[in-house]
Amino acid sequence: MTAGSGPNWAPDITKPGDKTPAEAEDAWDEVIPLGSRLVPPAFPLDCLPSWLADIVQAVAEETQTPPDIAAAFALGGLSTAAGGKAVVRVRGGWHEPLNLFLVCVAPPATRKSAVFRAMTAPLYQAEQQLVIAGRAKARQTELLRSQLQEADKQARTKAVRSGSANDLAEAESTALALEEAVVPPEVQLIAKNVTPEECSTILSEQNGRLSILSAEGDLFDIVCGRYSNGVPALSPFLEAHAGDVLKVNRRGRAEYVRSPALTIAVCIQPAVLAFLAQKPRLRGQGLLARFLYVLPKDTVGYRNSEPDLVPDQVRHTYEQNMQHLVLSLAEWERPQILALSAPATKLVIDFQNEIEPQLRAGVGELDSLRDWAGKLVGAAARIAGLLHLAEHPHDGFRKPIAEQTMHHAVEIARYFIAHAAACFGAMAEDRHTQLAREALAWITKNETVMKARQFSQRDLHRGMQTKLKDASTVTAVLSLLDAHGYIRALPQAARGSRGGRRPSPQYVVHPALFAKP
Repeated sequence: MTAGSGPNWAPDITKPGDKTPAEAEDAWDEVIPLGSRLVPPAFPLDCLPSWLADIVQAVAEETQTPPDIAAAFALGGLSTAAGGKAVVRVRGGWHEPLNLFLVCVAPPATRKSAVFRAMTAPLYQAEQQLVIAGRAKARQTELLRSQLQEADKQARTKAVRSGSANDLAEAESTALALEEAVVPPEVQLIAKNVTPEECSTILSEQNGRLSILSAEGDLFDIVCGRYSNGVPALSPFLEAHAGDVLKVNRRGRAEYVRSPALTIAVCIQPAVLAFLAQKPRLRGQGLLARFLYVLPKDTVGYRNSEPDLVPDQVRHTYEQNMQHLVLSLAEWERPQILALSAPATKLVIDFQNEIEPQLRAGVGELDSLRDWAGKLVGAAARIAGLLHLAEHPHDGFRKPIAEQTMHHAVEIARYFIAHAAACFGAMAEDRHTQLAREALAWITKNETVMKARQFSQRDLHRGMQTKLKDASTVTAVLSLLDAHGYIRALPQAARGSRGGRRPSPQYVVHPALFAKP
């Protein structure tokens, strides 16, 4: 009998029709020691349009960095260009704006700043062109205001003297024209780090558009309350990701944005993940669930000192296309609606049917990520819209999103699942790693489990009830052991013919744990 178990307790291991452990033991990978960093799969470059895939690969080669970092900023660049300028109509009233939140986790000395400069250079160049054009428009508006102010003064004087209906109407019309002749603020497409208050102000001034791009992670320190006595202020970021109405009332000023579209693409160091784990409000209110996570392979110590440089033609094509997207989409006064083709719509539905069962509490593979994974189908639709505009930079709004484009978006979304699991796992690891080690000890010391080579979630909960206080902790520990290869979930058994509660999830144990010393 193990510690914490009842006097008559034994694991409910094998049931008729269950898959035997022997049938599930083939093709096991080596276990990854608890506490080790998991390395998720590499970014699927073949899912990007060729001009984007080429620059991502070339920048990765020149900087000797994994392509994931450049790919994250490539998607961030597309989001910067299209955010607030287009939406994808998925089905019925389901629309997705084309702005993304992306965070890349990379340790120091990984040359992420060099990647950032290469991938964001055309965005800053395009912003400068928008600034120059905006200043010319501001000067024209200022001249118009001067003319209208003089006309308004004359019209008011004339209306007061004559009192005629025609003169009063003329004065009212002139006053209205003066009121509408507002000098626009200077264009700001990109910011590095802003407070929540500054974010809402800039969004209000820039017709709901802003992109926060940075090779560092100071943004999270600001969001967590660096300038607000440690109290996180999340509303502008939450609402500007979803495209919900942003309304802020301040003393002497009111800000209103009907459809905000905020883009975030930043790099952070692994230590920041541990910092975020200490801020449960960030996840509780949904901010962390809005990010797409990238955890690239660490190449430090394996880099070539004389790599191939980015070919001039590859860089030129990237800069031209990205600048064209930013400048041409900036001319759209209202967001364009991108439609899905019928086959693309079916892929969305299929992907949603694939993800939904995995969100089930206690039994779904994505249960521990359900707040994040519940937004993944929408993220896939957003990515599809961005890829579509990148594939058709001149006339994308005239064409429906193709099946192949949606397929690529879904593949990229699947890539993000593994990376989110690794990042959220790292955030939770400090709390659950020791419990996972104790669960391993329980597994290897329990004679019944050792003999059957499998156990159920209920077995573990009962056997360690003094340590695993609730079902969510049990799920987190099992997810951690599964992610490190110590156990593997068996197919979920169906309810019996008489209904009742679904059997507890079963897990088979890695054969290495049963090897004799």
